[in-house]
Order: sequence, then structure tokens, then C-alpha cells
Amino acid sequence: MSELSSQSPHRHNIANKRRHTAYSKKSRFKKFLKLLVLGTLILGVLGALAGWGLYSFVTERYEKWAMEFDLERINDLEKPSIIYDRNGEEIGRIYVENRSYVTLDKVSPNMINALIAQEDSRFREHPGYDLIGMSRAALELLRANGDVNQGASTITQQLARNAYDLKSRALARGENGFGRKIVEIFLAKRITERYSKDQVLEFYLNRVYLGSGYYGIRSASLGYFGKEPSELTTREAASIAALIKNPNGLSPLRSPEKNLKWRNHVLERMAKAGYITLEETERLKNMPLGLNPKPLQRKVSHIYERIANQITQYLGEDRVNAAGLKIYTTLDKNLQETSETALRQALETIEARPGYKHIKASSFQNGQDTPPAYLEGSVLIVDNATGAILAYHGGRDYNKRQYDAIELGARPPGTSILPILYATAFDSGYSPASKVLDDAIDNRLTGIGGVEGILGEWGTETPKSRYEGNITSREALSQSKIAASLRLGMELGPKPFIKKMQEFGIRKPIREAGTEVNPVYRPRIYVGTEPASLKEMTMAFTAIPNGGERPENLYFLDRVEDETGYVIWESPQALGDRKKVRATTSATAFQLHSILQDSLKRGSASKVAPLLPEKFNGAIKTGTTYNFADNWMFGYDSRITCGIWIGFLEGKKPIYDGAFSSDTCGKAMAKILDATVRIFPAKELTPPDTVESVEICTKSGMRATRNCYEQEADDNGTNPKYRLTTITEYLRKGDLSLPFCNLHGEESISLEMFASSAGPGSKARILPVIPILPRQAALLGKDPYHTEQITAPSRRNYDFLPSNANEAPAAQAIEDESSIYDSSESTISLPAPKSIQLDMPDIE
Repeated sequence: MSELSSQSPHRHNIANKRRHTAYSKKSRFKKFLKLLVLGTLILGVLGALAGWGLYSFVTERYEKWAMEFDLERINDLEKPSIIYDRNGEEIGRIYVENRSYVTLDKVSPNMINALIAQEDSRFREHPGYDLIGMSRAALELLRANGDVNQGASTITQQLARNAYDLKSRALARGENGFGRKIVEIFLAKRITERYSKDQVLEFYLNRVYLGSGYYGIRSASLGYFGKEPSELTTREAASIAALIKNPNGLSPLRSPEKNLKWRNHVLERMAKAGYITLEETERLKNMPLGLNPKPLQRKVSHIYERIANQITQYLGEDRVNAAGLKIYTTLDKNLQETSETALRQALETIEARPGYKHIKASSFQNGQDTPPAYLEGSVLIVDNATGAILAYHGGRDYNKRQYDAIELGARPPGTSILPILYATAFDSGYSPASKVLDDAIDNRLTGIGGVEGILGEWGTETPKSRYEGNITSREALSQSKIAASLRLGMELGPKPFIKKMQEFGIRKPIREAGTEVNPVYRPRIYVGTEPASLKEMTMAFTAIPNGGERPENLYFLDRVEDETGYVIWESPQALGDRKKVRATTSATAFQLHSILQDSLKRGSASKVAPLLPEKFNGAIKTGTTYNFADNWMFGYDSRITCGIWIGFLEGKKPIYDGAFSSDTCGKAMAKILDATVRIFPAKELTPPDTVESVEICTKSGMRATRNCYEQEADDNGTNPKYRLTTITEYLRKGDLSLPFCNLHGEESISLEMFASSAGPGSKARILPVIPILPRQAALLGKDPYHTEQITAPSRRNYDFLPSNANEAPAAQAIEDESSIYDSSESTISLPAPKSIQLDMPDIE
């Protein structure tokens, strides 16, 4: 026990020593740990301070660069110049970037959700840049094995990069991608501090490129799905949002399979963000893209190209392409579209004919080495009074052929030139009643299509034609008689005809061998073998409804306004400087109109008449060349004139054998005129004061007498009928050159001849005219000898026209008008003798 007791203090000392040693070690470790933590903190702070200092030193210049950008110009976009029609409707645009601005309230929430889910899920929370998003993008990159699903740039950063073109600026400054990224972050921070999140979204959606040439959400929405951005569905919005990563590569128009894949990826992200349910996601992923392109179009065509070129000449290319100009034209949108459709259908109908021998437009593809030698056509519609162009189609398809046949082209007008020939004649003293010979003519005199043989008749617009001998100029023009017109031209000579062509605005024909003083022209010029343009011909025809005047020039631009509506340019014509050129007299113009109206009833245009609208108050002139290579048609009323040309730009090959313009152009003209009478109601053209209506005998071409009728017997040779051979013709007022008919009565001379021969000592005593018979007693005052007991028959007694105005007798009927002349001052009153009764044949 004593031993145990003696050893106990020793054990306690050892234990205490052990405990003291352990405590000392623990205490020292704690002190070390504290010192380590403290040192780490100090080093961390020092490192942070050093890092911040280094960061500040490195980024200071980028931050200063970011401060240089004017945030007020963040929404400066290229604004297309819009082309408007005469009624203020958009019909085209001039741009480099196809864009149309829309406010955020006009954008579907589906589109906004799809955009945020795909591009920037923390858009509403971060200050313009997202460090968490950057980290997440890096993880996504690793998980996808390098297949980028989500970018590191926020929507605000993308806006900053695109709005201020940071990439190009960095290259210009010699900066690398890291520096540009730092600038982008600083600039995004500034944008977030300056603008609301909704404003940032609006700026972004209107600026972002979305493939296929579409800039901004409205352009893409219309271009891919044919609807406004406010109407986009979830799957459509997802398709558009998918384009941001690779606009051209993922375009649903070019790569629908790729777009479908990435659309579904956007739908999954929308579900993950809580915008749609998983069930809805699966349903939408199984749906097709549902494309329905109705893009905002530049409307590349001949007239829009001319508009762009002319405005660029006035204002400069930079201003036109990006200044948001408002270009107002004289065009009518409805008429432009109607005429385009009418022309296309007419050409397609021709190409669909059995046995059509030429290449068809549908078989021609862009990029072919050979020129597009398919059938072409042009349409031009103008306002008669002003020269304003209402519709313009310089060719069939601008994308395949940019050649403007209206402005640059010239083809033989064929028989459509004949009104100019007859205007020359009427201005030279001829009249519609003047006789011309319609008989076979030796082709050696004309040189049309050969050097010998009898010249054919193609102008009557019928496969069969006959020569009719001596006919009036009215008949010759209304039926487009070739031989008769050639003879008339040869009587006139080339000089007055060519002068008249120039007055109507048509170029001079090409001269043949001769001298400048005495040029030589073949007679074929009278029937339209020499080139003219549709512009020249259409302008020429406006002179007929315009009373002999035509516009000096045609125009299609009205005014140009800047984006605030301030007028920066206005055409002289729009300001009222509309010069007119006198092409012919008002009398000749109406005579031509009267004949062309007759052509619709029973002449070369008669096949077109049934197609025309009921309210059409104008006239038509057909035009066909001898080889059926060119077809023309002109229609006009008091408001507008329309010209159509169909043919080939290359060579003189026939459209098809027997291709008459009434067949090829008739339906197109009827469709166009149906639109014009609704859009531009016209009045009937009335005779001017410079003409007077005169009864003309159709058989002799002279002034009609009461004897101008012909007898026709029925099948049994009995009960003869009588038909008038007269028509109402319009002659110049006071024209006495036309004699009275000597075919149905005694030979007579004209009043002009009588007046010139009746002088001092002249034996002429009787005028060869129908006397004016008295209608009542001519004696004034008392009549003691009752010399005027019988009222003489008056001219009205001859008027017994039947219900059919084309049939009437010419024999004189004298009605019983015997009466007793009663005078209160007479002393003797005798009954008047009875009227003579004549047995008259039945007259219808």
C-alpha cells in the first residue's frame, strides 16, 4: 500500500505533465490557425485590392470608351424609303435592310417569352450583364460537347454590340475580342441604367437580324408566317427566336429541318422557364412549322427601279436608302395590280395554245446562259389630262429580265399607227366621207414582207378579208384597211405624215437611201412597219380624247417627304406645270374618235366589244403587224388611255399564225378597263363646236339627199322595201367641199364649187340643194286675193322613219294639210283645193 501511495504523486505528475503538454500543443495550433486565417484575409484583401487595382487599370480605358457612346442614338436604325401610290397606300420600298419598326405593345407575349427563354433567362434581374449566365453558358457548352445552345451575351449586350457596331469599331482600334467584350459589358450597364427593360426589348426586337433578308420582328413575322408580330403563336415565336444564333443557316425558308430542331429546343427552354407546360411543349414539338410567307417587299419591278433611280439622282443614294423618305407617286395600287394580273394571264393563255412553238416563260430559269427569248408584254396606263402614269409594267418578269420595253423598247406598231395617218389626211382637207380605193395593190410599191406579189390584208383583224372598191375613209380606218390606207398615204406623201407623227410624239421613221434634204421613205411607213415605243404610242392616243392635245411628257413621281412629313421635293407636273402639245385639231380628234367607236361596232375591234364593261364610254384601236410578230391595243375614254403590247423583243417571229391583237390583247384590255371605269369614272366624249353633223350617203360618200335610199324586194319579188343609205357624219363646221349625192339623183356640184363659179355674169341661178319648204303662210298682212290658202308640205312630212332607225324610205309622202285661210279682214272666202293623193309603196 505504501508503495502504491508513494507512486501516486508520481503518476499524477506524469498525467498533469501530459495534459499540460497536450493543452500547450492545442493552444499553439489555435494560435497558428488564427494567424493563418488572419494572414489569408490580409493577403486576400491585399490581393483583392491589387486585383481591383489591376482590373481598374486594365479596364479603365474600356470603361472610358464605353462612356463615349451617345445613348440617345441607340435606336438609330436604317429606315427604308416607302413608295406610296396616289391614294397614300404603300406599294413598295427602297432599302438595304428590309425593316419595319413596331412598338413592344404590338409584339405577342409569346415572342417576348421565347426570346428571353432562349437568349437571356435572367434578363429582368441582372444589370445588363450576367455573371451567372456566363457560368451557366460555359457549363452548357461542356455538357453539349461543344454544341452551343446558349450564348454568354445578354440581350442588352447584344443590343449594345449591334447598335454601335462594336466589332467593326474594335477592329478599327486594333482591339482584341477580350477588350471588345469588356466595352460591351460597360455599355450594357449604361444602357440598363438609362432605359427600362421593355425599352431595351423594343430596341432589340426591331434591330436584330432574323435571316432571309429580314431585319426586325415585324419583317420576320410577315416574311415567315404572313402575320403581324402581335399574332404570333408560341411555336411561331420559337421558330423566330431560334434564328438569332444563326439567322441564315436556320432560316425556315432555306433549312426547315434545322429550324424545326432548334424551334423545339426553344420550346424546351420555355417550359424550363415556366412559360409553357411540359404537355404543351410536347404537343407543339409535334406540329409543323406552318410557314405562310407574305413579306414586306421591295417590289422590284421596272417602275420601282425607275422610281429608285430617279429619286437617287435628285437626293443621293445614302439619303434614299436610309433616311425613311416618303415617296408619293401617281400610280394607282389597284390598277397596277389588276393590269399586272391581266397581262400575265394574257401571256399564259397564248402559251397554252395547242401547237405553241416558242419557249415558255415557265421553263426559263434564272442563271441560264441563253437570253430569255420567251413571249413578252407591256402595259402602260396614263391620265389623259395630266400625263400622270397610273400603271406601268415594262415587261413580264423583272427578276428574269430587267429590260424596260416601255422606256427603252421600240417595235413596229402595225395598224395601230393608222389613226395618225388619217389625222394627217383630215388635217389636210380630207374628211371621214372622203373616198379611198380599197383594191389589190402590188407589193413592189410598198416593200412589206417581200418584193413582189399582191399585198395581203391583215389589218381588218379577221382571217378573211375582201376588197370593197371605193369606200369612205371612215370605213377604211374603222376596218384598218391596208391597201386603202397605203393609197391614202401615197396621196398625202411622207412629209406631212412624218410631221404629224412627231406632233403626236412618235419618232421619225428610219430613212432609206436619199439625202438629208430629200429623205426617201417607202410607202410601208403608212401602215406601221417602223419602230415606235409603247410610251410614244400611248401618249399619242391621249390626243384623241383630249381634243387634239397631248401631254408633253409623262411622269410618275408626285412628291417626296422626309420622315416628319416635310416636302423636300415636288415634281413640276404636280405643281401644275403640265405643258400640252397640239397634235391635231379638235375637229380631227373627234372625227377619229367617232370612227374608232364605229370600229367597235362593225370594224376591226368588233371582237373586243362584247368583252368591254357596260359603262365604257371610249373606243378601242387594235394593232397587228403583217407577220403577226407584234400585237398592240389602245383603249381610251375621257379620263385615261391604256396601251398594251405583246410580242418578242428579239427578231420578227410570229406569235403564232394569225395572231390578231383582238384575240391576244382583248381580254386583258377588257379587264383593265373594267377597273378604270370604277376607279376613274369617265364621261361620254361629245362633239366640239368645230364640227357639225351632216347626213352622208354611204354609197356615194356625198351629202345625202331625199333620194338616198335603195329598194329591196322580198323573196317573191313583190312588196318592195326601201332602206336609207345615209349615216350621220361629222364634218368641220362650214365645210362646203362635199357635193350632194349624184348616185341617187341628178348630178350635182358642191356648194363650194357653186360659190366659186357664181360671179358677175354667171348664169348659175339655182343652187343644187333641197329647198327649204315653208311651214306656214309667208305673206304678212291682208290677203284679199287669198293667195295663200294651202300650207306647203314641210320637211317634217318626209320623216316617216320606222322603229328600226337603219331602215327608212326616201320617197316623199305628202300629208293632207289643206285648210281654209281665215282672215278677219278678207271679204271673199273660198275653200282650198284638195291635196293631191299619191299611191305610195309599202315602206319599212
